[in-house]
Amino acid sequence: MRNPFSIDAKVRRTVEAVNSARQCRPLDSRFLLKGVTLASLLAGGIVLLASRYSIAIATQEALCLPPYRVWVIDKADTTPVRGGTFAFKAKGLQPVFPDGTNIVKVMVGLPGDEVSVTEATTAINGEVVGNGLAVATERNLDIARYVRHGRIEIERYWFMGRTQDSFDSRYWGSVARSQLWGRAYPLW
Repeated sequence: MRNPFSIDAKVRRTVEAVNSARQCRPLDSRFLLKGVTLASLLAGGIVLLASRYSIAIATQEALCLPPYRVWVIDKADTTPVRGGTFAFKAKGLQPVFPDGTNIVKVMVGLPGDEVSVTEATTAINGEVVGNGLAVATERNLDIARYVRHGRIEIERYWFMGRTQDSFDSRYWGSVARSQLWGRAYPLW
């Protein structure tokens, strides 16, 4: 007769319990239903987020909107707001930016606003929004070609960076509404 309190008996019971736990059991249909539902909700949420939001990363060395390099873009919000930060797709800005490049700048001018670009300042409706033409000076470009006065056309917007060496509307003019990608929010 075996002693039920012996070490051998305890080891045997433990081995039997482990083997029993290792045996495959059929999956419970409620467990499967919950798993499929959760996976579907998660996948749907990811698709929904990706359809509305994107990430933009500034890869240039000198940032025009310091200190931020990474932005979340709300593609559903393209309503123009003076002072709002927006992302738009570059068009006709070669060789600095190839067409389709995502650019993030501050919207400082709206349709109908009076714009004045001189060698010293850039002004919207008489208010200075930028100083100098540092990019033209750095690249030995003819500064006179950027000096101009006029009104921003309908469905077009004026964008500026926060630094003097920002390549912005001072050099390439206004941006069409069709190029707006969405409102930009800084991450870091």
